[in-house]
Amino acid sequence: MLTHLHFYYHNNIAGPRATAVPINPKIQPVDLRDPASLFGRLTIADDPLTSGPSLENSTVVGSAQGMYGSASQTEMSFAMVFNFALTQGKYKGSSFCLLGRNPIFTNPRELAIVGGTGAFRFSRGYAMLKTYYMDMQTGANTIVEYDVYIRHY
Repeated sequence: MLTHLHFYYHNNIAGPRATAVPINPKIQPVDLRDPASLFGRLTIADDPLTSGPSLENSTVVGSAQGMYGSASQTEMSFAMVFNFALTQGKYKGSSFCLLGRNPIFTNPRELAIVGGTGAFRFSRGYAMLKTYYMDMQTGANTIVEYDVYIRHY
């Protein structure tokens, strides 16, 4: 069976409602125009997934729990390892695992689905990502649109 899921991922690394925390913050300030300023930074996240782009006016359908690290000195690109746990709808209680290279200024970009639990046990697939919004001053708040295609039994 092939399943298509569509949702928005909200990553916020600042303020009282932070959903992601750098676990090895670098001493020098981060400059989004200079990928080398982020190189080596590792962030742990528990980011909400919503049915629409607005966190306040959309249904939370799950969470993305995992980590991403800045893995390039020449472009803004992260190595991502995430479990997407679904909390609403037909696939409530199921999860899938996303793994791959995420060059955040490339739209769209593709990452691999490499397994899952529940309805997504033994799954394979891919996710197409598009940056919907990014705070270009600080990079602290980002919204990414996901179209996920999962082949499962």
